[in-house]
Amino acid sequence: MSHAPHEPQESPVRLEIHSREPFADGHRFAGSGAYEVITATAHYSVDPDAPAHDSITDLALAPRDSTGRVRFSGDVEILRPVGGGRRRLFFDWGNRGNKRAVQYFCDTPHTNRPRTLADAGDGYLMRRGHTVVFGAW
Repeated sequence: MSHAPHEPQESPVRLEIHSREPFADGHRFAGSGAYEVITATAHYSVDPDAPAHDSITDLALAPRDSTGRVRFSGDVEILRPVGGGRRRLFFDWGNRGNKRAVQYFCDTPHTNRPRTLADAGDGYLMRRGHTVVFGAW
C-alpha cells in the first residue's frame, strides 16, 4: 500500500524581524558578554478546531483563512546575548505590551523600551546569559 507524500506543515509562528541593534551601547555583561535588541512581529496561525484550543473563548467565531486556520500577529522584542548565552529563555508575555521581566528581575525602573545600560538595572538576567523575549498582543 502506498501513501501520498505528506505536504509540509506550515509553521504556526513566523517571525518578521524589523531591526537589530546593540543593547546598552554594546556593554559586556560579566559572564555573558554583549547583548542585542531584536524588534519583530510574530505572525501566528492556529487550528481553531484543535482540542488544545478548546478553552480559548470565542476562537470558533474568529475569521478563518482559506485553509481554515485563524491568523493573528503581535509585537515581539528580544534581548539576546550576541555570543549565544546559556541557551536559557525568559518569556515575558506582557499585558498590553508592558515589559516587566527586566524591571522585576534586574531591579530597575519600568520601561517599555529597554535600550540603555540604566535599563538593565543590576543586570541579573544578562549576567546569567538569559535571552529575554517580550511578547504582546
